[in-house]
Amino acid sequence: MKKIKFLVIGVLAALSLGGCDKLPLQRSYDYDPKPLDPHQYMTCWEYIAQSPTLASMKMAIERCGLTDYYAQTEEKYTYLLLDETAFTEYILPQLDAGLVTDADVEALKEILLFHIVRGEYNGYNGTLNYDPMHVLTLWEDIDAVMTIKLYNDFDSLSQKLQDRVTFMDQCGHSQVVYATMSNLLMTNGSAHILSRNCVYEK
Repeated sequence: MKKIKFLVIGVLAALSLGGCDKLPLQRSYDYDPKPLDPHQYMTCWEYIAQSPTLASMKMAIERCGLTDYYAQTEEKYTYLLLDETAFTEYILPQLDAGLVTDADVEALKEILLFHIVRGEYNGYNGTLNYDPMHVLTLWEDIDAVMTIKLYNDFDSLSQKLQDRVTFMDQCGHSQVVYATMSNLLMTNGSAHILSRNCVYEK
């Protein structure tokens, strides 16, 4: 039995040492990411209320008395949700405020209304293409000019071209804004998350 045991061990050792260089190299392959379900199965307001990265947005909406726009289910809107970076690096400095509670309510309200678009625009329902199109926002002002389009961008994680929803392209001298997360489908419309707010510049 001892001889058989040593013979088996010897054969296995020989295979493990000499067999590795005879194995074919593993072929490389394309990583094909599968998108998460875009359907959120909740209203935009419910989504905002449960998202830590939208805490300042939630506070701003409540302060301006605009909760009903995000909670309503009678109309489909496109909601541009502004994350913490958008508030701390862009909106609050523009309003010369340190906190959301310090910001001028009317100016803050105009910003929020400018980031609600009439109608539902997303990459799934055929409403967007690669040419910028003008859309109407809930801020009814001469400076409430906005465009929306798809942009084919290279995604470093998947190593593939991915469509990103883009705003303010070919819109005067406005800074182009790219969504950091696109095509969230709410029960009352579509949502795109931005890390800077849209500002129209003639």
